[in-house]
Amino acid sequence: MRGLAKRVRCGLAVLLTWSTPAFAADLNIGFLGTLSGAQANMAQDQLDGFQLAVKHLGGRLGGVEFALTVLNDRHDPAAAMQAVQHLLQSERVQVLLLSTDPRIGAAVVPAATGGRTFVLNLNAPAPALAGKECSPYLFSLSGLAETMHDLAGQYLQAQGYRNLAVVGPDTAGERDAVAALRRSFKGQVTEIASRRGDMDYSKELNRLRKLAPDGVYLLYTGGMAVDFLLQSAASGVKKEMPLFGPPTTLDQSLLAAVGQASLDAFSIGPWSEDLDAPANRRLMSDFESEYGRSASFFAAEGYDAAMLLDAAIRAADKKINDDDALRGALRRVDFPSTRGSFHFDTNQFPVQTYFVRQVVQDAREHMVNELRGLLAKDVRDGHAGECPMRWTAEPPPKG
Repeated sequence: MRGLAKRVRCGLAVLLTWSTPAFAADLNIGFLGTLSGAQANMAQDQLDGFQLAVKHLGGRLGGVEFALTVLNDRHDPAAAMQAVQHLLQSERVQVLLLSTDPRIGAAVVPAATGGRTFVLNLNAPAPALAGKECSPYLFSLSGLAETMHDLAGQYLQAQGYRNLAVVGPDTAGERDAVAALRRSFKGQVTEIASRRGDMDYSKELNRLRKLAPDGVYLLYTGGMAVDFLLQSAASGVKKEMPLFGPPTTLDQSLLAAVGQASLDAFSIGPWSEDLDAPANRRLMSDFESEYGRSASFFAAEGYDAAMLLDAAIRAADKKINDDDALRGALRRVDFPSTRGSFHFDTNQFPVQTYFVRQVVQDAREHMVNELRGLLAKDVRDGHAGECPMRWTAEPPPKG
């Protein structure tokens, strides 16, 4: 990097200029994410992964100078909309990196894409954005949450499980997850819901003992997931029944917080720490030395976003203001992904390979996810047919 200048703007934005201050940036990029409060680790990992990739690329994207403006949505749709307007009108961003929950994303994506700003979505969005509300300016590097829950149900069904308990907060997201799980898991599913913010799980653990399910599917996140795992291990319940969960729950921040209480938990996801892809090996090698913590899937998504932009800008011959040229390049360009093979479906959402992972203890006595096998290749999210865009998606690279 030839220089990294930072300054606080209006108490909300930090401008990161990856160029020498004497020259104006050719490309303006915005990052809008939940950088404070619960689950802030997700957005922070994505931002750090993006910046690590830029460092690996020599401080430019596609050979052009760029400026990155970072804004916090503060878990507030109104604040997020205000931030998007600031990015569009004051910063004149051409690309927006979006790391928000589905509720906020559903509100801000139309505002950004309506202003002809390309959005690279980094978190699982509302399914409608993959279907009828898709946009030629929206590309998602994250698949839908319902896809992972559906695949988890398929896996558990194939493994012979017949009685499953689902534990999680009493939220719309939890109910959607259970509905997706039930579409593919044909056995008994019992929901055990807690009020958001509860930290005493004695009632839930007692109910699990009485139910004696074949397995437990964990939908808590953040501090709720940490406390549940610690209490289930201390009570002995964890030894009595296998634990499963989505990869967004069993990520590095949770594994580091709970330690051995997370051992042996299974998850289904499109990435793993030990996935043998050159970009992933470099991410895992350098992220910890750069930031003092292990890389997560969120960091891998941020890293992929930078690599995708770099390759697309080069493929578009640096025509960053030619929307059609940049869109065409984003749709079809081959780039070094941490997930190995990566390509977009016709709704501009990823077609991905999903793996089975299990938490183990590595040589440093750290908890990590380890591959246990390939579950499904080239998985589509099921909504591409509802998207009105029509273009020919390229098949994934061979090998």
